[in-house]
Amino acid sequence: MEEHHIPARTGLGLAVEAGQRIRIIDVEGGQPADFWAYNANDMDEYLSAPHTRIGVMRLLPQPGEAFRTNHRRDIIRIVEDPVPVHDYLSAACDRWRYEELGHEGWHASCQENLERALREAGHPGATTPQPFNIWTNFQLHPDGTFEIMRPATKAGDHILLEALMPTFVVISACPQDITLTANLDPTDLRIQVE
Repeated sequence: MEEHHIPARTGLGLAVEAGQRIRIIDVEGGQPADFWAYNANDMDEYLSAPHTRIGVMRLLPQPGEAFRTNHRRDIIRIVEDPVPVHDYLSAACDRWRYEELGHEGWHASCQENLERALREAGHPGATTPQPFNIWTNFQLHPDGTFEIMRPATKAGDHILLEALMPTFVVISACPQDITLTANLDPTDLRIQVE
C-alpha cells in the first residue's frame, strides 16, 4: 500500500491504475476534500458532474455506482461511503470566491491546488472541471436554496473509491476558513492507494 499525507490547505496529484483503490481519510474530522479525476491517457476526458448525474439518475452515485466522464464512460466507482454527505453542485473555491467573501490578498484555494498538481505532473493546460466535493455539507432546501453547514465527519472517517481506468486524480484538503465549509479550521487528509 502507498500512503500520502496532504497537509491542510494543500493538494496532491496521483497516477493510479485501473483496479486500484483510493482511500481518503479525514485525519481530525470536519475536513472536506475536493476531488478530480482525469483519464491518464487523455487529459481531455475527465470526471464530469452533469454526465454523472444523468448517468446514474441522481445527484450523486451511491456505493457500487460510478462517476462518468465527459465521454460518458465510467472512471471512478464508490466502494465505501460511510459518511455520505457530499456536494456535487458547487465549483471549487478560488481567489474570486475569497474576494467575494471579503478576503484581501492571496488565499490558498482548491482551484490553485488543482492547477499546481496538474502543472507538476506536466499537464498545465488541462481543463478545470467541477470537483466532487467530498464531505462538503451544503444542505439543499426544497425551495432551491442551500446553506453551508459543518462537515459531518469525525476523525478517521473515510471514503473508498476505485479507479476504473488509468486515472490521474487530484485531491485538495479544502482551505476554506471563512465559511463553515471546512469547519472554520482546515486540517489534514491521509490518502491510501492499494
